[in-house]
Amino acid sequence: MKKPFISNTIKKIAILNAAVMFGLYLSFTIFTLFILNFVLIDDLDTRLRHEIDHILHTVDITVDSLIIHSTKELEEADFQKITETPFFLQIYNLEGVLYYRSKNLNEYEEILLGFPNKFSPYFFESFESSTHDLRAVYKELFDNNNHHVGYIQLSTIHTSFNEVVKNVFWFNIFTLPIVLFVITFLSVFLAKKSYQPINNIIDLAKKISATNLSERLENAEDPNDELAKLIETLNSLFGRLEKQINEISHFTDNASHQLMTPLTAIKTELDYVLKKERSLSQYQESSTILKEQVDKMITLIKTMLLLAKDCEECLDNKNVFNLSNLVQKEIFDTYKGSNVLFDVDDDIYLRGKSEYFSIVLQNLINNAQKYSLPDEEVSVTINQFENKVTIIVSDRGIGITDEEKIKIFERFYRVENNKVSKVIGYGLGLSLAKSVTNKMGGNITVEDNNPKGTKFIIKLPSLNIDDS
Repeated sequence: MKKPFISNTIKKIAILNAAVMFGLYLSFTIFTLFILNFVLIDDLDTRLRHEIDHILHTVDITVDSLIIHSTKELEEADFQKITETPFFLQIYNLEGVLYYRSKNLNEYEEILLGFPNKFSPYFFESFESSTHDLRAVYKELFDNNNHHVGYIQLSTIHTSFNEVVKNVFWFNIFTLPIVLFVITFLSVFLAKKSYQPINNIIDLAKKISATNLSERLENAEDPNDELAKLIETLNSLFGRLEKQINEISHFTDNASHQLMTPLTAIKTELDYVLKKERSLSQYQESSTILKEQVDKMITLIKTMLLLAKDCEECLDNKNVFNLSNLVQKEIFDTYKGSNVLFDVDDDIYLRGKSEYFSIVLQNLINNAQKYSLPDEEVSVTINQFENKVTIIVSDRGIGITDEEKIKIFERFYRVENNKVSKVIGYGLGLSLAKSVTNKMGGNITVEDNNPKGTKFIIKLPSLNIDDS
C-alpha cells in the first residue's frame, strides 16, 4: 500500500502549527499597529506641546484683553497658511469669546472650541472635521492674580499619520493570503521534518519484525534525547520479544517431543495387548506400564501448565500449610525403604499451595536419586531458624559442573548422567522449583556437596502460626 504524502497525523500537526503561527502573526500585526499609532500620536503630541509652550511665553491675558509680546512665533507659515503640517490656534475666555484666531483658520472651516476640565498639565483630544482628522492640545490661561480666565487651543491635521496606520493595515490585509500560504507550507514542512526520525524508526521496526528479531535499531543520538529513549525502549522490547519467542518455540518443540515419548510407549503397549488375546498376568503387566506412562504424562502436563502460567497460583496468601506434616504424610512414605534420609523440624508453616510445593520437593529428591548410584545416600534436611525456613536436598552423586549450574534452572535443560551415558527426565523439574520458590517469596540455589555430589538449598520466609 502506497504511503500518502501527508498522513492524518501530519495534517493535524500542520493545522495546529498553522493556527498557532497565524494567531501569532495576527497578534503581532495588531500589536505593531497599536505601537505604531501610539508612537505617531506621541510624536504629534510632542510637537503640539512644544508649540503651545512657545505661544505661552509670548502672550499674557487680563480680564478682558490679550497681550501679545512678540508676533514672531505667530507669523510662521504653519500659523498663516494651510501647509502640510499647519497649526490652528484659538485663544478664548471661559465664555467662549475669542481673543485671538490664527490667520490660516480664515482658509479652513470652523473648529469648535473646547472646555476641558482635566489637565495634567495639558489636555489632548482627537476629533474630526469635514475634511480632516484633527489632533488638539489645550492649555489653561491664568491672569496675574492666578485666576483661570481662558484657554489656548492648538490643533493640527493628523490625517497623514492615520494614513500611515491605514496603509500598514491594508498592506497586511492584502498580503494575508500569501502569509497564510507560507505559514501552511512551513507548517507541513516542519511537521514532516519533525516526524521523519520517527518514520525512520517505524521503517526499521517493520524491517526487524519482518526479518529478524535479533536486529536492533541504531542509536547515535544523545542518550537523554526523547528519540534516543524511544529507540532504547524499542530495542529493549525487541530483546524481550526475541527471548519470549525463542522460549516459546523451544518450549513447544520440547513439549511435543516429551509428550511423544509416553504416548509412543502407550501406543506400543496397546498394540501389543490388542494384537492377540493375552493372559491375565500379561494384561496386568501392560496395565501397570500404561498407568506409569499416563502418570508421567499427567505430571509432565501439570508441570508445563504451571510453568506456562508462571505459577501464578503458587502463592496464595490466604492458604497456609504445615510443611512438616506434608513431608511426613505424603513424601516420607513415597521414599520409605530407599536411600533417602529425612531430618525435618516440627511445626514448620508456609504460605502457598501445598500440592505445588510437594511437586518441588519430589522433583529435587528424584533428581538427586537419578544422578546417584543406588547405594549413595540422599539427605533431605528441613529446619527453621528465626524468620527463615531452610530446605536442603543433597546427594553424593556425579555432581554438576560450574558451566551447567548456570543453565540447570532453564526449561528443558537436562544434565547428562555420564554413568549411564544418557540424559534423564524432562528438564522441567528445576525450572518449576525455581518458579514456585520465587512466587512464594524465596529462592533456590545449587552448591557442590563436599567431598562429592550436589546440594540444592531453598530458603523461604517462615510463618508464625499466630500470624496466619
